Amino acid sequence: MLQRKQSLFLLLAAICGLLTFFFPVDTFTRGDQGFVFRTSGFFMADGTAVVDAPVRVPFHLLLGLLSALLVAIIFLYRNRQRQLRLTRVANLLTVAVMVFLLITDNSIRAYLEQGGKLATNFGPAAILPSLMIIFTLMAERGIRKDEALVRSMDRLR
Repeated sequence: MLQRKQSLFLLLAAICGLLTFFFPVDTFTRGDQGFVFRTSGFFMADGTAVVDAPVRVPFHLLLGLLSALLVAIIFLYRNRQRQLRLTRVANLLTVAVMVFLLITDNSIRAYLEQGGKLATNFGPAAILPSLMIIFTLMAERGIRKDEALVRSMDRLR
């Protein structure tokens, strides 16, 4: 059913994925220049794109599709085994996106450090994928508990 707690956890994970569009992953300051790394690309502080260091992975598309998948998983409550499998797949994809975000952030940091001393501040979008992982793990646990409950009821019949 839709009012299960794992549905809430899946919805929270999807919301975390969508919130990454609105916050920066990392902000860089080199002298008087400011740079912002977002899931949609790498920009100067004024919003112009940095063409020397383009982001090759479309994080905004991946996180958008991942959020849509998490919302779709909510409506698979009648088939718990499929729901469990897709939740695990979504969790693995989230881990992959998070790893690629960190790799891209490190390569941007190395690129910017060539021009001088660099100060960095991680933004909320760097933490939100880890919250997505936590919420999907909690949803997976709830789905497994539901499946165990249904199996125990079948044994009683």
